[in-house]
Amino acid sequence: MSRKIVVVGWGPAAHRLVTGLLGTDAEVDVTVYAGEGAVAHDRSALPSTLVKTRAGRTAHEASEARDRADTAFDTTAAALPTPNDPRLDLRAGVRAVAVDRLHRLVHGSDQWIQPYDTLVLATGANPVLPPIRGLRTADGRDLLPGVHSAHNAADFHRLAEAAAPASHAVVIGGSSTGLAVAAALRISRSDDPLHVELVDQTPATPEITPTDAYLTLRRTGVIAYQDCRVRALESGSADALTAVTLADGHRLGCDLAVIACGTAPNTALAWTSGLAVARGIVVDDTLRSVSDPHIHALGACAEHRRSLSGRHETLLAQADVLAGRLSGLDPQRTYRGPAQRAANATSVVAEAEALLRAAAA
Repeated sequence: MSRKIVVVGWGPAAHRLVTGLLGTDAEVDVTVYAGEGAVAHDRSALPSTLVKTRAGRTAHEASEARDRADTAFDTTAAALPTPNDPRLDLRAGVRAVAVDRLHRLVHGSDQWIQPYDTLVLATGANPVLPPIRGLRTADGRDLLPGVHSAHNAADFHRLAEAAAPASHAVVIGGSSTGLAVAAALRISRSDDPLHVELVDQTPATPEITPTDAYLTLRRTGVIAYQDCRVRALESGSADALTAVTLADGHRLGCDLAVIACGTAPNTALAWTSGLAVARGIVVDDTLRSVSDPHIHALGACAEHRRSLSGRHETLLAQADVLAGRLSGLDPQRTYRGPAQRAANATSVVAEAEALLRAAAA
């Protein structure tokens, strides 16, 4: 009898897990709740798609092309291949809204109730929106027109469309995503370069050093402000973004702002299901919830040994461990934490320089 495995989430961690499970002869039926769509994406590669879809196109040309409806945002470079296997039931656009742990059932947004033997939560993380005055519209329901987050493929689709006619962009946040987005926006239009400024609201960290990462940004033409906070966003008569005001009163006029201030674990489903949640879903060395032996968690939503990690290599390592255990190929395999390595900015610099080479090609 096949083992029923339900996976909630369809990011890189979930994709790696499912690919690993289906790459074996294990008797499993895998159901995936892919709320963001059928295609999984490598989030770290999404900023580079801004360059590939807009390079060499002026704002006027982009506007004309958009009027012809032929500017569909292409995330092919960041897309992960969807497994083609009869054991997989991929529920695209369907979200898991509740878990009945007593009867081992998952309730979906499509009203379908799915039983499971093993449930894996790979719900990832949500973008953090900083407490900035004027960030949202007057009713508080939406971001101010002209303000965008940079987290999933849908965010980058909207950002690509907004960047085409923009004249001045401000990226708020000095994370690796913020640096990559700033560099990509700067070189996304080779004939009409977009003026880009970056405001890093946190002090420099060992991962992102001012010596290397910010030097690389300056080479792209991005103006960067370190350890400087944003006080407010200003809007004009049309209720659209007109400027970003810093804590010292300095005003950056702009018509596009990107929020890249990091992420927080998405633990809502685990919390309402009664699982142990600290900062993330608490798991042991088998990546099993400490509250329920039939539920596992991995990736950016999981907290292992009091640590969170959204690093790409970490979530892949966790997925490989769990795939080995659930498939039966390596049922005793455990996860002991990410490998220790010297902190440096090599990967960040390499990504930014890759964008430069793409623009020069």
